[in-house]
Amino acid sequence: MDQDFMNRFMPRIHDVLFRDEDHWRSHAYQVAIHSTRMCNLGFVVRGYGVLEVNGNSYELGPGCFYQISPPGSRMKFSTDEADPLLYIAVHFDYRLVQWEGMDMSSKESGSAIPMPHMLALDAVSEVEEQFRRLHQLWNGKQPGYEWRSRILLMELLDGIERKQAAPSLAVLRAEEAIRKAMEHIHAHYKQPVNRDQMARNCSMSVSYFALLFKKIAGYSYVNYVHKVRMDKAKILLRSGLAPISEVAFEVGYQDPLYFSKLFSREVGLSPREYRKG
Repeated sequence: MDQDFMNRFMPRIHDVLFRDEDHWRSHAYQVAIHSTRMCNLGFVVRGYGVLEVNGNSYELGPGCFYQISPPGSRMKFSTDEADPLLYIAVHFDYRLVQWEGMDMSSKESGSAIPMPHMLALDAVSEVEEQFRRLHQLWNGKQPGYEWRSRILLMELLDGIERKQAAPSLAVLRAEEAIRKAMEHIHAHYKQPVNRDQMARNCSMSVSYFALLFKKIAGYSYVNYVHKVRMDKAKILLRSGLAPISEVAFEVGYQDPLYFSKLFSREVGLSPREYRKG
């Protein structure tokens, strides 16, 4: 799950359920939905079964994580009476949020969550504990349970992502090159923006560099440079009385008007308003 997605991901939980023997008995050990209404993810505590999503089958057992998205998917659960699936399920939908200065926009996503439909996890006890905490928190209905559950769900997804199989050596090297590029930006943010040259320095094509940079940094290369410059500008504006034109030059902008426009878009205040605040 890339950082751009997580930066914008805003879930709304509808329910957190524990599916046990009684559930399966009442459904004759099979549940089929022609078109799901929301996203669904869960963790298998015990038992065995099969999950089918849009025609693809996945065998489930203890320690398996699954997710069904986007809404509108065709899914089917089946299990055996002798050892039925016992699992904790989270039903939710989500929107992707975008901030522009002080303004926020959001859109309902019709795309799948960028994770496999099924993962067999190693650190089973830790993930199971997180799911049980989420189930207890949601169903306890104590004040603040909704936003606390939302945070726990996001932490859970982040933790599962980190527990996936280690990437290949080539991917590790590419990711390390991106991190060095980010360090270079922090050290040389006053220099002109040149994404193509940075891609060549990292021994990558421009398109792959752009894709990987946004995945790791959460911003495009150009927007990340602007963000670093704006963070430096905030420090200068609050710590001194230098003219706006001088602050603009110090963070890499030759045109003070362009700097002010970018600053206002990023922060929601003009440089002068920010300094006064």
